[in-house]
Amino acid sequence: MTRFGLGLWVLSDEVGGSAADYTTMLFAAILPLGVASLFVGPLIDRWNRRWTMIFANAGASAPTIVVAVLYFSDALEVWHLYIALVANGVASAFILPALDASTPMLMPQDQLGRAAGVTQMLQSFEIILAPVLAVPLFLGLGLGAVFVVDFVTFGISIIMLGLSLIPQPTRVLQQAGASVLDEFRFGVTYIVERRPFLLLILFVSVAMLVMPGIGYALATPLSLAISDEAGAAAVLTSFGVGSLVAGVLLAAWGGPKRRMNGILGSMILAGIGGVVTGVSESLVVTAAGVFIIGASFVFAIGLNRVIWQVKAAPEVLGRVFALRVMIGVVAQSTGIIVAGPLADGVFEPLLVEGAALAGSIGGIIGVGEGRGMGLMYILAGLTLVAFALVSFIVRPIWRLEDALPDQPSQVDSESELEAELSL
Repeated sequence: MTRFGLGLWVLSDEVGGSAADYTTMLFAAILPLGVASLFVGPLIDRWNRRWTMIFANAGASAPTIVVAVLYFSDALEVWHLYIALVANGVASAFILPALDASTPMLMPQDQLGRAAGVTQMLQSFEIILAPVLAVPLFLGLGLGAVFVVDFVTFGISIIMLGLSLIPQPTRVLQQAGASVLDEFRFGVTYIVERRPFLLLILFVSVAMLVMPGIGYALATPLSLAISDEAGAAAVLTSFGVGSLVAGVLLAAWGGPKRRMNGILGSMILAGIGGVVTGVSESLVVTAAGVFIIGASFVFAIGLNRVIWQVKAAPEVLGRVFALRVMIGVVAQSTGIIVAGPLADGVFEPLLVEGAALAGSIGGIIGVGEGRGMGLMYILAGLTLVAFALVSFIVRPIWRLEDALPDQPSQVDSESELEAELSL
């Protein structure tokens, strides 16, 4: 809600921000998450993961307090958000790797696919509810009301973590006296020595650059170009609904036996969704395209998470997930930071009345505000479809799961899980 509310504030007439200002804000929010992940992996594998998530949540809320104080003092400027979001990203870098690394300690291995579905399903609710709640709060009570909700939800999150029990893996390297740097090197070596992991990282990174990068950066500016704040909220809500549908499907099914089939197929659907998003000025069509993107990417991300949880050793999962997050975030951040300048400086001017593409492509997708961003969505979608089809043909990518053995399950039965938690 806060990020969406800040986006509306930056793009509002009061501030007069551009698409480049907006995408720079997103870049400041996402890139530090990846950079910090370089360092947090060994710490996650060393520290108690529950307390790591508690303190990380508390640290992530601190910059929001500073921004709120500046806002209520009428002193908030756009550049303040960049600094606050960098600090928030560093703290948040601990949360997701710690959560993903903890899941195999809590779930039997044959249930990890369904667990990933439940995780994605629950995360979808925040995507659905955030814009729906943020718009009336922002328009009716101002950005300050959004901050208040942010503080309350951080508090609830910390309380829930405090009530949780998370078993810890054996920390072999730490017991042997290895330094944090040694453990970081070990995590990098662990991935480099396993070529299928490198191929999986490469595939996901390209996908993250194209659609969650460029596509995520342009979703709100494109929606505001063809509608208003309520329309932008509806489009982002459609992404959340698509994510929820995919999460429910994954939770009920667990995904295909060969998970790469599901990932590659989902990327093709996501590419089609990108084309649908950009092809029309209709808010309904745009929302439908974003729905397809949300459903496809969430399904693929859930399956990707399970591959790592099943194939990587539990004692290095913190480092592995942190490195995976870092590379993915850098790819997504690259897409975000180039999307705004490309939209403002290249594609939007090409599709105004009388411009170079107005009589050709403009005759199909329309001309005027937002049509350049629509063309960017179409090109991103076609690129993603082509990349996924090629990956089906490249056997080492399609069959990468076969080249890695499954790790022994950390929780083999419900009774063992209950016994471990009771301790």
